[in-house]
Amino acid sequence: MERPVYLDYNATTPTDPRVFEAMRRYALLDYGNPGSLHAYGRTARLAVDEARSRVAELLHAQPEEIVFTSGATESNNLLILGLAEQGRRTGRIHILASSIEHPSVLGPLVSLAISNA
Repeated sequence: MERPVYLDYNATTPTDPRVFEAMRRYALLDYGNPGSLHAYGRTARLAVDEARSRVAELLHAQPEEIVFTSGATESNNLLILGLAEQGRRTGRIHILASSIEHPSVLGPLVSLAISNA
């Protein structure tokens, strides 16, 4: 049976097999919370730190400049609220967006508009 064409890559995308293989161990065996102090957490923290270092090297960045998020909503919030904070410090307080932005973009913008009203 032929599968339909999937066109909603904004919602999710297939995992690259190389990424899946790199993550397999952590999905099945070493699945601890990297913020926890127990053995599973420490193992997960080492894996996240290693991944951060590898990404930083690929991007010619410092590891502390690499921030992993859980998805688009968290990323958009972090970016927009960070830009707003930077704008407050520098006096550049305007952020422009269109009315057709994704709710994860409009939400923090509305929140900022209300808090600055």
